[in-house]
Amino acid sequence: MVWRVGALVHSLVRGLFKPSEAELVHRERNEVESLFQQAGVADQAGRSRLMGAIGNAVADRLGIPPTHDQVLLIQALVAEVFSYEGLFVLPEVDWAAERTIAELWDIREELTRQRGFVADFEANCELLELAFTSILGPLYEACPALLKQSEHRDGITVPTSLLRNVDDIGTVTQLMLGVAFSEELSERGLLARLSQRLERNLIVASGGNPDDPRGFNRTPKLPEQFDAKSPVQLVSTYLGGTPLLPLFDQTLDFTIPTKARFEHHHIVAGSGHGKTQTLQYLIANDLEAVAKGERTVVVLDSQGDLIRTIASLKEFAPGEPLDERVVIIDPSDVEWPVSLNLFDVGMERLSGYAPLERERLTNSILELYDFVLGTLLDAQMTQKQNVIFRYVTRLMLHIPDATIHTLRQLMEPGSEKKFAPHIRKLSGTARHFFDTEFTSREFDQTKKQVLRRLWGILENQTFERMFSHPRSKLDLFTEMNAGKVILINTAKDLLKEQGTEIFGRFFIAMIAQAAQERATLPEHKRTPTIVYVDEAQDYFDRNIGLILSQARKYNVGMVLAHQYLGQLEPKLQEAFSANTAIKFAGGVSAKDARALAPMMYCGPELIEAQPKGSFAAHVRGQTKGAVPLSFPFGHMEALPKMKKAERNALRQRMRDLYANHCSALGDTEAQACDEPEADGSTTSPEASSKSNSSKNNEGSTPPKEQPGHIDTDAGDKW
Repeated sequence: MVWRVGALVHSLVRGLFKPSEAELVHRERNEVESLFQQAGVADQAGRSRLMGAIGNAVADRLGIPPTHDQVLLIQALVAEVFSYEGLFVLPEVDWAAERTIAELWDIREELTRQRGFVADFEANCELLELAFTSILGPLYEACPALLKQSEHRDGITVPTSLLRNVDDIGTVTQLMLGVAFSEELSERGLLARLSQRLERNLIVASGGNPDDPRGFNRTPKLPEQFDAKSPVQLVSTYLGGTPLLPLFDQTLDFTIPTKARFEHHHIVAGSGHGKTQTLQYLIANDLEAVAKGERTVVVLDSQGDLIRTIASLKEFAPGEPLDERVVIIDPSDVEWPVSLNLFDVGMERLSGYAPLERERLTNSILELYDFVLGTLLDAQMTQKQNVIFRYVTRLMLHIPDATIHTLRQLMEPGSEKKFAPHIRKLSGTARHFFDTEFTSREFDQTKKQVLRRLWGILENQTFERMFSHPRSKLDLFTEMNAGKVILINTAKDLLKEQGTEIFGRFFIAMIAQAAQERATLPEHKRTPTIVYVDEAQDYFDRNIGLILSQARKYNVGMVLAHQYLGQLEPKLQEAFSANTAIKFAGGVSAKDARALAPMMYCGPELIEAQPKGSFAAHVRGQTKGAVPLSFPFGHMEALPKMKKAERNALRQRMRDLYANHCSALGDTEAQACDEPEADGSTTSPEASSKSNSSKNNEGSTPPKEQPGHIDTDAGDKW
């Protein structure tokens, strides 16, 4: 009995003086807080210092300089993971509040977890450094561009998504997963919440039930094996809900190298997708180089809107950086037709070259006439027509002040007598052709066909006015080497489809000729030239391969833009594909996307997924596959514009430099400047050609205004 009483007393005393659960939790918190103070992380300032130190150590392990932008991203990742995991955070406890035993046990459990973090503080910090390094390393290895210092690069820079620049997103994601599941991190509980979430994502990706992880017994589907529709879907599937996912939400400054631009650029973009806005962005960047005297820009535009937007820029006004560096060719200024001549190819300058260069350039000119005149005749030239044109164009080069009317006269009966003095200047086979074959019956019918087609071409009065001048006032060889902005409006609304095609081909041929003539210049004197051709399908045939290869050799790059592949015949599509190093595609049909995808080393879904203003872009030698590039809308429209007086002054200067008043072409053409008579009668081709064949060398001062005078002063939209 005594023993039983003693036991009861002992139990009673022990119960009276045993600390409560709350007291035990309070003591443990004080102990852990003491450890936190020893580690220097007891307050937010100390914790921030620790996160900064780990971030800097990770950057150092990865070889990233302290001033690099990625250091801030690494520190942000460390801070986000610390917050996500609750690392080195003492639980806040209101000791005055009553708590259940279960709540107190939860606090004790968290304190035990935090004690583990600081109990082996140095080792845990080093382990975290290694974990972050192992997570980030694969990303930087797969996309070295992230670690390139932000600096001026030779080219045009546009933003692009990081995800599209990672070589193998599946492998990178899988390596990140492996770090979180490492045994050492798991034993220390350092990234417990992260590993749990990643495990859940992995089960979902593998078709399991994330709410029953113990019941998941199938082989997991790792990121490398996941059939994702896009990189975004892949990283969202495996990294969603974790601090790792924002790592891929970065943009890179993607630079289109200037060197690649001289290997030519092909843009395919559907109507309204942003093709013109993209061209304006590229051109605006080029204008900065023109202002420094480092580049020439040529723009061919059949709609006129692009030309008007560029020509109205304040940069071209007197006293501005591009003052006197602009050339505007505008057929719609009908009262002042630009002075052009198909056959004024600078023979005087060619005569000063060495015999080899002179012969080479002459042959190149004759080759380009096939390109231009093939369009003038509105059909593929027959073999007989081709033979005639090869010899006739060679003769034209020896006829002073020859015009398109001279070509017409050569096709007329008796021309061999009329032009006999010039035929005698020829030698060899060319001379023999005119002596024996040109007048043969075999070629009579061919000459009549050519003549008939020429009459049809000359019926277009705007075209006739421009090409009836004995001398061209525009020398593209000189202008391209002078660092100019040359704007050529091919005016589809005025010249219509055939006229636009003829006009554009003429200038492309002249650009190609000027490029080939650069062979006579030292390489450092060949001013880099970028030629923008909108609606390129209007101007090119299968000769494009030859033109592009020749242009590339002499520092001339071409940007060829159009709306869909069906605008190009198959051979022309092949030429565009083989001869362009840069390719943009967006806003195209599924059929075009499938055709373009192999050329751009990407899936068709990437091309189809591009929103308005964005393109799948591939640069040969720089990107393994296409990457999305977005171009801002309204970039050029936001630049300062000229005032009306400045626009008028610029237009008058263009008239003085490159045009003649229509009255300078003769009385008949002066009448053509007036409005048509009420009965709708028009001048006959015969009468028109007679007036144009006369060489009138009057000045460019216009006559007094007559009834029906057309007001061609610059309007607000010019």
